[in-house]
Amino acid sequence: MKKYFPFVLTAILASFIIIPVYSQPFYTIGGNLFNSETNEPVINANVVVVNTGSGTSTNAQGDFELRLASGEYTIRITSVGFSDKEIQVRIPLESGERLKVALQPKKQEIGGVDVFGHFTVPGRDTVINVVPMSVLPAVTKISAVEMEKQGAVTLTDALKYVPGGWTETRGRKSKQFFSVRGQKYPYPDYSIDGVWQKEFEETAYTLSVLDIESVEIVRSSNALVKGLSGLTGVIEVKTKKPERETASLLTKYGEQNNYVAGLQYGNKINDITFNTAAAFFGTNGIPGRGGKERIANFHGNMDWEISNCITLHAGATYISGLREFVGIVEPGSPKILNQKEKFDPLYTWISYAKLNYRGKDGSQTELQANYTFRDANYQNYNIQQETTTSHHDEDREYGFNLLHSRSLSHSNTLRVGALYNHWVAPDGKRYYAGRRCDVHTWSGVIADEQQFGRFLLDAGFRLIGGYISEWGGFGIEGSGAGFGEVAPITDQAAPVEWQSALGGSYLLSPISSIHYNFSGGTIAPRKGSITGLGVAPQNETRLQHDLGFRMRTQRKNEMKITAFFAQRKNALDLSGETVVSENDLLVELYENRDKRSYGVELAANMNVALLHSSVFANTTFMKNEQESDGKMIEEDKLPNVIANGGFLYEHSGVDASLFIHYTGPYSNNRFVNPRWVAENGDYQLGDCTTVDFTCGYTFQGKIKTRIFAEGKNMLDQKYETVAGYPDQGRLLLAGIKLVY
Repeated sequence: MKKYFPFVLTAILASFIIIPVYSQPFYTIGGNLFNSETNEPVINANVVVVNTGSGTSTNAQGDFELRLASGEYTIRITSVGFSDKEIQVRIPLESGERLKVALQPKKQEIGGVDVFGHFTVPGRDTVINVVPMSVLPAVTKISAVEMEKQGAVTLTDALKYVPGGWTETRGRKSKQFFSVRGQKYPYPDYSIDGVWQKEFEETAYTLSVLDIESVEIVRSSNALVKGLSGLTGVIEVKTKKPERETASLLTKYGEQNNYVAGLQYGNKINDITFNTAAAFFGTNGIPGRGGKERIANFHGNMDWEISNCITLHAGATYISGLREFVGIVEPGSPKILNQKEKFDPLYTWISYAKLNYRGKDGSQTELQANYTFRDANYQNYNIQQETTTSHHDEDREYGFNLLHSRSLSHSNTLRVGALYNHWVAPDGKRYYAGRRCDVHTWSGVIADEQQFGRFLLDAGFRLIGGYISEWGGFGIEGSGAGFGEVAPITDQAAPVEWQSALGGSYLLSPISSIHYNFSGGTIAPRKGSITGLGVAPQNETRLQHDLGFRMRTQRKNEMKITAFFAQRKNALDLSGETVVSENDLLVELYENRDKRSYGVELAANMNVALLHSSVFANTTFMKNEQESDGKMIEEDKLPNVIANGGFLYEHSGVDASLFIHYTGPYSNNRFVNPRWVAENGDYQLGDCTTVDFTCGYTFQGKIKTRIFAEGKNMLDQKYETVAGYPDQGRLLLAGIKLVY
């Protein structure tokens, strides 16, 4: 790992941009920004002189001043909620008068604002389910272009280089669980176009990235409005919304019959914007270990500007195919070695709609509705007995979310919301098949932002409750045979959870800011989890602090440093004990124990115009501790270091990208033969470096044609993030993409 530190350090230091100093004389010019529709002042807008590093922000009256040497300049003005604007000025001003600049308000969805590049939030920004500014250093955004350069196929693939991101992989075609900063159980929430999804983590590795415009990952816990599990982070998926007619065709093929094919078409016709996509990907798996996969995705979304104040957004995704589980290898558990598992077929339907109303006073109200259906025919072949058991893993959910936001003053924005969700698994799930689950969930949230000059404070509170009509499933990973006769839970109130947040941001300069946020609350164990004593674990209480510094220049060079600390009382954890389920599956049991983690995240990216390239690097150093016999000891089941770096080049049609990922060492005996552990000690994982690359050439024209090659795991490392499931090693692919 040491050999990569210079690269990381260089990228971080290089993101500091030297601001040139100009000679005298200097002239002071003044101006005023106002809303073109209401004539009200636009406060705290960013006013930046292009290519100089000079800039300022407007005051409570919308006024600003700049000191500039004589010459011609371009002044760029940006403000959340308004269209960007550039004006040309010659210093000294010939008229000697103040500049008067009108900004055009954007028509925004409640979930449609991208906060990147803005350091303050002006009044009347009534977008509700954006993350607060205080958590900005802990937010990462991945664009569609970056996903393509990574060679990502699924949503989980796209998260590989997120700071502090860790994916535990039981073979890419089996299970991939993504977490940040080592905090799991529960895993982060997901939302699509601002609509929260309840049971989504296993859908992420079958969802194609072809129709995804960007993915925003909130690594901190201050994301109350984004989802019900905001304390563990949120992954927000934004789908493509073309402003003109676009079409693309993608196909690539590689070793072990790995293939990807996709077709996308979108357009904007009058007041309706729509996009459609079809994607197909698969593989023959790993020789001798299974993992065959054939997955198809069909997606469509639509935005309809019904009137100046009403917008309808709707989307749907259908996923179908088959997925074989990759087989475990020695010294894996004998129970799992004796199994061949697969989903054949599997189906997923995800649909959602949002109706947004914008009031004349700047307020916004949005009603969201969603319906999801999943059905996978699970088959388990017992090698020794030569028998097959199967059942349908079927579940469905629907929900409603009502959101409202309004400006209480020019410097204060209030956001409120109420949510209802109904989730049903008619015949249970894989590990507790035959035991019905029927749960209602409701929640309310209130959040507020108040600005005091360069300070921005935010606070929020969420309350979560519910009702269990019936719950017969036990265990996040299943139901032990010893608990097969446990009576189902019926007609009971679900445990009440609460979450709170308090944060603040301060604008140091037009390009730099500091941020702090605190969040805390309770997290109920996932329904059905059970301990070795046959009882449900207790609620976890979690408190987390984030303190960060962020700098972003007009050339989009960026540096972020964040220190974090999380205290977890009664955290849910695997106990290390297992039982055999009624349907002959190995099931893990859970326990409560106190935990804490703390560390530092360093992240930087820089555009090198001279080399037609950009570089990025991020490193997370963290220490994880857990309670044992009344004292805190180091937890060795989590890596202490996670690092990423990359180089992207593009010029004259040629593009090349190199990506490096490092996961530090850790140990975990999960899925390991107990006899092996007794003889050899803890099973070592991680301590691995992977290198991926892509390169291509684009032929320009009405139809752009890019031919490219990709290489995965070029060092051919057979690393493991889960015991018994080594990576398949080097993988080479080539393809072509047409864009109209």
